[in-house]
Amino acid sequence: MDSPAARYLRNRMEEGIFPGARFLAARGAEVIEEGWMGRSVVTSSGQVVGAGTMYDLASLTKPLVTGTLSALLASRGALDLEAPAERYLPELSMRWVGRASLLDLLTHRSGLPSWLPLYLSASDREGYLEKIGSLPADYRPGTRVVYSCLGYILLALILERVGGAPLDALADAEIFSRLGLRDTLYRPSRELRSRIAATEEGNEWEREMAGEAGKDFPGFKRGMIWGECHDLNAWSIGGVSGNAGLFSTATDLHRLALEFLGQGTGLFNPDCQDLFRRDLTPSLNENRSVGWQLAATPGASAGPFFSPAALGHTGFTGTSLWMDPGEGWVLILLTNRIHPQYRPDDMNTVRREFHRHALAGRNSPRDP
Repeated sequence: MDSPAARYLRNRMEEGIFPGARFLAARGAEVIEEGWMGRSVVTSSGQVVGAGTMYDLASLTKPLVTGTLSALLASRGALDLEAPAERYLPELSMRWVGRASLLDLLTHRSGLPSWLPLYLSASDREGYLEKIGSLPADYRPGTRVVYSCLGYILLALILERVGGAPLDALADAEIFSRLGLRDTLYRPSRELRSRIAATEEGNEWEREMAGEAGKDFPGFKRGMIWGECHDLNAWSIGGVSGNAGLFSTATDLHRLALEFLGQGTGLFNPDCQDLFRRDLTPSLNENRSVGWQLAATPGASAGPFFSPAALGHTGFTGTSLWMDPGEGWVLILLTNRIHPQYRPDDMNTVRREFHRHALAGRNSPRDP
C-alpha cells in the first residue's frame, strides 16, 4: 500500500505535473521510506523509473560540486573565499565584478543578474568570462540576494585554475571517487542512457527565455534531450559547468547528504561544515550559506517541517535535496517535470507537500 508521501506524488503524477518520480526519506543513514513511480521517458522506449534511475540534477550542481569544491579548497588554504574574484581571474581586473568576493558569488549577493543566454555570443569558457566581465552591475553587491547562474559559472572557472584540472575531473577526484559515488557524474556515456530520465523535447523553454535575441540562433536542440545536460549555457561549453550539468541517483545523493550532516566518511572538516551551515546573508532577503539555501528563507521549498537551519537546493528539471543537520532528516525528490515539455506548475508547492507527507508524525511543524 502506498504511503501518504507516495500517494501524494502519484496523484501529482496523474495530474501530469511530472511523468515519473524517485523519492527517498531518511534519518541519517537509515532510509525511512523510498519509492519510484511512472516513466522516465514517455516517448520512444517508454521506459519506467527504477531505483537506479539517473536524473539531470540541473542547479543542484551548484552546491554539490561548485560549493563543495570551494569549501574543500578553502579549508586547505588553497582558496581564499574572502578574496576578490580578480585575484584568480585577472581578466576581471578593473571591472566591478572582479571586486566581488568568492563568498559574494557563492551566496548570490555579487551584483550579477540571475541569467543570460551566454551561448548567443560565446561558445567557450573564455568567451563566457569576457561576456560576464562586461556586464553592468544589476544591483549594488552585498545589498541583496539574487540567485545567479552566472556567478557559479565564474566560480567554476576559478576552481579549474586553482585546482589545475577541468571541473568534472576535480569533482570526481575530490568528491565522487572518494565517496564511491559511481552514478554521480557529468556527461554520462551513451551506454547509461537507458538508465537516465529524459528532459525536454528541444530547447523550447530556453528559446522562449532568450526572446528576440535568440530568434536566429542555430544552436537550440530540436530532438528529445536524453542523457545530455538540459541547461544550454552548460551544454554549450561541453556540458560541464558550475551552474548545471551533474547527473545522479537518489541513492548516491543520500550518501553525499550524510557528509553534509556530519554522519558520513568525514569528507568535510569543521571549517567546511561551518561554511555550509552558517547563515552568510542574515540581513538580506534570503538566508544563504556556501552553496545552499537555508530553510529560514521566507517561502523556501523546505516548508515548515524542517528547522530554520536546514539546508537545501532545487533544480529546474524537477529535483530537490533538503537536509536538517539538527534532526538528521534527508529528503530527496527527483522528477523530470520538464519532460516532454516544460509546464509552469508550482513545483515548490509539490516539494513542500511531499516534505509534509514524508515527515508527518515524525517531525512537528515550526511556526511560519
